[in-house]
Amino acid sequence: MIAYFVMEIGLDAHMATYSGGLGILAGDTVLSLADLGVPVVAVTLLYRGGYLHQRINPQGEQVEYDVHWDYHRHLRKLDVTVDVPFGDRLQKATCWEYWVRSKGDVRVLFLDADVEGNDPEIRRLNHRLYSGDGIYRLRQEILLGIGGYRMLKALGYNPSVYHMNESHSAFLVVELLKEFGDPQEVRKRCVFTTHTPVPVGHDRFPLNMVKEEFKTYDHMNWEEELEDGHVNLSRLAMKYSGYANAVSFKHMLVSKDIFPERKDLDYITNGVHHVRWIHEEIAELFNYYIPHWDSNPQLLYGVYSIPSHLIYEAHDRIKQQLINFVNRVADASFSSDVLTIGVARRITPYKRNDLILRDVERLIRISEIYDGLQIVFAGKSHPRDEGGKAIIRNIQEKIAYIRRRTNKLKVAFVENYDIDVARLLVAGCDVWLNNPKRPLEACGTSGMKAGMNGVINFSTWDGWWLEGGIEGFNGWGIGPKPTWQDLSPSDDGQDAEDIYNKLLYTIMPLYYLRKDDWIKLMKNSIATIGSYFNTHRMVNEYVSKMYVNMTR
Repeated sequence: MIAYFVMEIGLDAHMATYSGGLGILAGDTVLSLADLGVPVVAVTLLYRGGYLHQRINPQGEQVEYDVHWDYHRHLRKLDVTVDVPFGDRLQKATCWEYWVRSKGDVRVLFLDADVEGNDPEIRRLNHRLYSGDGIYRLRQEILLGIGGYRMLKALGYNPSVYHMNESHSAFLVVELLKEFGDPQEVRKRCVFTTHTPVPVGHDRFPLNMVKEEFKTYDHMNWEEELEDGHVNLSRLAMKYSGYANAVSFKHMLVSKDIFPERKDLDYITNGVHHVRWIHEEIAELFNYYIPHWDSNPQLLYGVYSIPSHLIYEAHDRIKQQLINFVNRVADASFSSDVLTIGVARRITPYKRNDLILRDVERLIRISEIYDGLQIVFAGKSHPRDEGGKAIIRNIQEKIAYIRRRTNKLKVAFVENYDIDVARLLVAGCDVWLNNPKRPLEACGTSGMKAGMNGVINFSTWDGWWLEGGIEGFNGWGIGPKPTWQDLSPSDDGQDAEDIYNKLLYTIMPLYYLRKDDWIKLMKNSIATIGSYFNTHRMVNEYVSKMYVNMTR
C-alpha cells in the first residue's frame, strides 16, 4: 500500500480543495492510480473556504472571497479521531473520505482539525488553502504530516511507501523516526517529489518556531536540520527519502543545483489524465477511430487515421462553445473564425502572463494584417502576491485601451479560473501560449492538456516543452532553445520579439492561409503529446522507478 500525501487535490470543480497546477496534477495522478489499479490511499486537508473565489473590480483589481461549497455533499465523515500535538497541547483531528472508483479504488482522506474543543487557532487551519504563512502554515503542515500519519494508523493502514508529493507533508518523517529510531529504516519507506525550481519557493520555518511546536518530540535534534537558522522542509524530505525525483529532465538539473547533496536525484516528467482533459467532441472521434485510447493513451498515435476534416470540425464546435462562454462572461465580442490564443494559468511575475501585451501597438498592427486576433486570459494571483496582482491590473488596463483603439484585436479576461473553465479553454483555443521565464518552469501541464486536444503549443523552451516540443511540427518555441545545462534566465525583450515575429510570419499565415497544414500540426500535437505526456505513463514510471524498488 502506497500513502500519497498532498497539500491540495483537484478532483472535481465543485470540490474547493485545490488552487492550481499542483492540486490538479495530484487529482490527475490519483485518477490514473485508480485506472491502473495501484494500491494507494491519498492524504490531504479539508478546506471549508477553498482557495479563493476571484472577482475583478471596476478598477481592474483582483478581489478575493471565500468559496462556498457543500463538502457534506461530496465527502463522508468517518467516525475516527486522532490526537495531534501542537506545542505542549494535544488537539483533535478527524477525517472525511472520498472514493475515486475505477479498475482500482483509491480512498482520499481529508484531515479536519475544526473540531469542538480544539483551540480556535487550530480550528482555523481548515478554513482556506494557502491563506497564511509563518505559524499558520507550519501548523497546517504539522496537521498534514503528523496528523496524516496518525490517521492512517488509526484506520488500520500500514503503508510500505510514504510518498511526499512536494514537501508540505515532510513532518511525517518525525513520526517515522519516532517509530523506527533508525534514519535508514525511514529512508526505506519514504520517497519525495519536488515541484519547485527556485530556492525561495521551498517552505522554511525559523528554528525556534519549529522547536516550540515540536517540544514534546524529544527524539528530534532540529539543529541538525538547519539551513541559515531555518528548517527547510524540502531538505528534510530529501534527507529521509530513499528516492527523490524532479518533474522534468530540465527541472532535475535545476534541482541538483539547489540540492547538490542529492547526487542521485532522478526525474519523472509530469503528465495529465487524458480521459479527464480531452474534450467530449474529440473523445467521440477517438472512440470510433482509436478504440481503447482511454485505457492505453499510447494508441493516440493512431490519430492520423481520422479524416482531417472531422478533427477540424470537432475543434470548431468546441471553439464555438468557448466563444459563446467568453462573450457571455466577459462581453468580449469574440468571433469563431478568428485565431484565438489562450493564456491561462496562475498569475505571478515569473510566468510573465502579460508578456504578449508588452507592445500593444505592434500587436494591433499584427492583428490588422490578417483577419484579426483574439486573446483570452484567465488565472488567479495569490492574495499576497503583489507582483501577480499588478499583472492583472495591467491586463485590464490594456484590454480597455485596445477596445478604444481597434476591433481587429480583441482581448478578454475570464474570472475565477477553475477546472470547468480550464477544460473549455484547453480544448477551444487555437493556440496555447505559455511564456514563463526560463528556467523557472519545473514542468508545466496546461500545454499538455491543450496539445492532446489538437490545440497548438507556443511555449518557452523549458520544463516539459523542452522534452516534447518539435519546432514547426507540433508547435513553436519562444526564444533561443537552450542546452540542457544552460540555467541562464531568458530575456523578456528577446522573448516578446520572438512572440510577435512568429505570430506575424509563421502562426497567422498558417492559420488563415494554409488550413490543411494547420490540421497536420493539430494531428501531430495529439500524436506526440497525448501519447506520452499523460499520467498513465507517469504513474507507470512511479511504480517501476519508485514504488517497486522501495518495497523490495
